[in-house]
Amino acid sequence: MGDERASIQPVSEWLQASRSLAIALEGLTEDDLNLRGGPDGWSIGENVHHMVESYLAACTIVIAAVGTSGYAYDCSWMNLDLARMERMGYSRVAVAPAVEVLSALCRYVAALLSAVPDLLRCEVKLLAAPGTEPYVMTVEEMIRQEAEHARKHLQAVNDALKQRLPS
Repeated sequence: MGDERASIQPVSEWLQASRSLAIALEGLTEDDLNLRGGPDGWSIGENVHHMVESYLAACTIVIAAVGTSGYAYDCSWMNLDLARMERMGYSRVAVAPAVEVLSALCRYVAALLSAVPDLLRCEVKLLAAPGTEPYVMTVEEMIRQEAEHARKHLQAVNDALKQRLPS
């Protein structure tokens, strides 16, 4: 069935984020995790924790949509800035557990979506900011958007690594 093959690609893209992050972090020191780069000027560690938080929220949204297609989800709490990252302790929290969580989250949602490909068509209504109208997104659109978001932050990690002095 052609539709089933098309559903594999977004699930594969979803899974790739955790694999790519683990590869990017191989052999990095604590000092390396403090290197900054990319368009937001975030440290590597901040990018890692942000990716995990973002995937965690996306997993919750996907599960809400799958459980009740059309469910309204308020994601307006996800205002990201350096003050919030400081409050969350991103610069002081180890990244290894975060990477493990990301890997597990990716595998769990991929297994769920691979088992029943029609779940990619389920919808969720997202409230992005207080006072705005919710907009509708399918699960497939959500996981594609999150995979693209992860690629952006992986590029920021790579940009930050360019600041590292040769050993």
